Amino acid sequence: MIIVTGGAGFIGSNIVKGLNERGHDDILVVDNLTNMVKFKNIQGLKVKDYMDKYAFSEALAAGKFNHEKIDVIFHEGACSDTMEYNGKYMMENNFEYTKNVLHFCLDRKIQMLYASSAS
Repeated sequence: MIIVTGGAGFIGSNIVKGLNERGHDDILVVDNLTNMVKFKNIQGLKVKDYMDKYAFSEALAAGKFNHEKIDVIFHEGACSDTMEYNGKYMMENNFEYTKNVLHFCLDRKIQMLYASSAS
């Protein structure tokens, strides 16, 4: 399985599209779809499942992915809003979330590909 966090965003959805073009569809898309505009980005893409980012974080912490065969995690999930001023939200959403995904990958020797951008 391939996991793409931020998979409904611009970069993440294009990674999913590129993976589909290379024959991959065993993909878990992780994102926060409270803004339904992003849903358009993943329409028509072939994925195994979608998971809300908060449910994904809880599942990681609870060990629900410990026995899954995960080949790689493309970590694109973050708040890229340059006008976001809630420091607590930014630390939880960007720093803690990324740190948890990184440690999950390191502990299980899973490749993690990370990209960061501002909108």
